[in-house]
Amino acid sequence: MNRSNRSNPLQINQVHLEFTEKSASAWGGMAAIIGKYLERISFREWVLRSIPVSETSPNAKGVYEKVLAQFLTVLIGGDRFSHLSWWGHGVEVFYETFGVKWLPQSASVVTRFWNKISSQCLCEQFSASARAFAASVISWEGIESDNLNLDSSVITRYGKQEGAKKGYNPKKKGRPSHHPLLAFMGRGYVVNLWNRSGDTWSANGAVDFYNQSIASLPDNFNPENTNVKQLQKRLKLCNILNEHLDTYEIFGDFDFISDKIKRLNNIYKPRKNYDRAI
Repeated sequence: MNRSNRSNPLQINQVHLEFTEKSASAWGGMAAIIGKYLERISFREWVLRSIPVSETSPNAKGVYEKVLAQFLTVLIGGDRFSHLSWWGHGVEVFYETFGVKWLPQSASVVTRFWNKISSQCLCEQFSASARAFAASVISWEGIESDNLNLDSSVITRYGKQEGAKKGYNPKKKGRPSHHPLLAFMGRGYVVNLWNRSGDTWSANGAVDFYNQSIASLPDNFNPENTNVKQLQKRLKLCNILNEHLDTYEIFGDFDFISDKIKRLNNIYKPRKNYDRAI
């Protein structure tokens, strides 16, 4: 149907059909809300200031556009770079809302961009900037106290990603995976994340991760409680407890953990006249 020839609304039985010159998209509501939120927290300024990637090619499209594309993909539920095409319909709405002239529609554009962060120094620089940005958002929200949750997760990999190794994987046994550590607040904000190889023990590096997570929080923030899920389960054998005294000293202030450690210490105390098999 050629709408240019239709100056009056079209009616079929009791249904009236009208056309609009405005761009229509299924993501209109999300774009309006998220666009305003990113503007309030100065997300574009942080990306341009903190992402350790510089583009010098005259054909470069911009750093912010590529980061925004991946952010939108994750926001709508995508968990692969190929899901970038999910929000491609009605992309003009994103142009207007986020103030950009272009957004990548190919996954290879985003993967090539992130591969430019290829050194440990750049990774640590970006991680420190991300933690500082999370702390500024928490302060902007006016959050002064909340639960701090520490947990580990398993992310199954199907390719040959760096660090993807076989380890504990309850859903896809025998497949390579990553085993990250996460620190997140009860309100959902992630304040710290360490990505680790799939064959890493759950509590490996937990002490340093905890210290870094606490240091990343705003100065006026008071953790109401610390919930250590998978890490707590792994600290249950006497020989492990003896090798991780620093962990006991840090988490010993929390009664719900120190009591469990004391009970486990008594349960797994070696008995007399018992030869442990090696």
